[in-house]
Amino acid sequence: MHRRTRPLPPMLVIGLVLAACAGATDATPSPTPIPTAEPTEAPTEAPTASPSPTASATASPSPTMSPVTSGRPGGFVVMPHAEADELFLDRDTCTNERDNYEVTFPDDWWTNTEIGRNPACVWFSPTYYTVPDPSVVPGEIAITITWMEGDHGSFEEALNREFVNVGGQDAVRVEYEGRYLYQVQLGPTPEEGPNLLVETSTEMGGDYELNKAVMDRMMATIQFFGSIQ
Repeated sequence: MHRRTRPLPPMLVIGLVLAACAGATDATPSPTPIPTAEPTEAPTEAPTASPSPTASATASPSPTMSPVTSGRPGGFVVMPHAEADELFLDRDTCTNERDNYEVTFPDDWWTNTEIGRNPACVWFSPTYYTVPDPSVVPGEIAITITWMEGDHGSFEEALNREFVNVGGQDAVRVEYEGRYLYQVQLGPTPEEGPNLLVETSTEMGGDYELNKAVMDRMMATIQFFGSIQ
């Protein structure tokens, strides 16, 4: 799973510079070889050194810092974050052909190739991980991308909610207490679906503030293709 692949499916890594990234297909992340072994098999390690174990400990910049735009028409604001910006100086790209998107992420992070019922590029982690059970998200995963038939409902009170444009698609960005997500509309309406849910939380791996900053940069460069409406 290191920087581009993992045991079962670690792969693709691409940093983003808040620039748009072209969309592609299929679950196999680009630069790293795709492990084809059993879920318990060790992932293929990327040629570069593993992410620093102290990377997630770096202090996150204050959310009150002046924002930076995503650089695309109808896009959204991405808050400055020195560590996330540095991570995206060296990036990789991962393509999910089933859900029709290509996303850019830090080369020092790990993602998955297709495993079990999970397509490629749905789990992202700053550290190496294994997948003994494909039906269970590994504890190290910091960001997940989930394809949903309908709308994502929640009884939680939103701290912030913003309607944005992600990869040319209408979306909503929401933060709850300890949970941050994007719901990207892929169908006629959010209620009808389908939608793509991208999220991180304080209960997931890595550093929450850094995860949010990395996720913002991934969403600023994600590209959709195929039958997306």
